[in-house]
Amino acid sequence: MTRNAHAVRLCSLIGLVMVFSACTLFSPGPQPKTRFYMLSSMAASAQPAEPLARLPQLAVGIGPVRLPEYLDRRNIIVRNSRNEFELAELSQWAEPLADTFARVIADNLSFLLGTHRIIQVPWRSSFPVDCQLAVQVAQFDGRLEEQVVLRAHWQLFTGDGKKLLESGYSAIEEKIAAPSIEALVTADSRAAERFSREIAGAIVRVAR
Repeated sequence: MTRNAHAVRLCSLIGLVMVFSACTLFSPGPQPKTRFYMLSSMAASAQPAEPLARLPQLAVGIGPVRLPEYLDRRNIIVRNSRNEFELAELSQWAEPLADTFARVIADNLSFLLGTHRIIQVPWRSSFPVDCQLAVQVAQFDGRLEEQVVLRAHWQLFTGDGKKLLESGYSAIEEKIAAPSIEALVTADSRAAERFSREIAGAIVRVAR
C-alpha cells in the first residue's frame, strides 16, 4: 500500500469516528411514550358495591350509544375553558371512546341487575330482549384540576323498540383527584358508574 493510499484510509477512518461521535453527542434522549387508557367497569373495582337487584332472566339490549363528534378521536380531550379544548398528545384511548363507554355501561348493568343477559347492538332476533336502552351523550369531558362532567339523554324501550317505557336526562359531575390524565380517566369511570346506576334504577322500575 502506498503512503498516499494509507493516508486516505486514515482520513476516512477519522471522519467516520467524528461523524459517529457527533451523532452520539447530539442524538435526542429517550422519547416520551404514548400512554393508553380505558374506562374501568364496576367489576374491576377492588371493592365492588352490592347489586341493585337480582334479575337473572332479564335481557337488556344496549344501543345505540352515541357520543358527540368532538370525542370521536384517539387522543383524550381536555377542557381548558367553556369554549376551549386541547388534545393530550401522549395520552390516547386504547379503543374508541364510544365503544369503551358502551361496553362499560353494559358491564355495569350486568353487575347492577344481577343478569348476564346483556347484549349490545346489533343483536340477532334469536336473542329477544325485554327492554332496549338508547343513549345520546351531550358532554363527557373535564378540566384536569376540577371535575368531569357527563350529560346524557336516555330512553328505555320495550324489547321490540315500539314503545317508550321511560326516559330521562342525567347530569353527573365527578371531582378529579389530581391534575393528571390518569385521574381524569378514573373520574370518567366513576361518572359512568353513577350513570349506570341511574339507568339500572329505571330498568328495575319498568321490570317490576
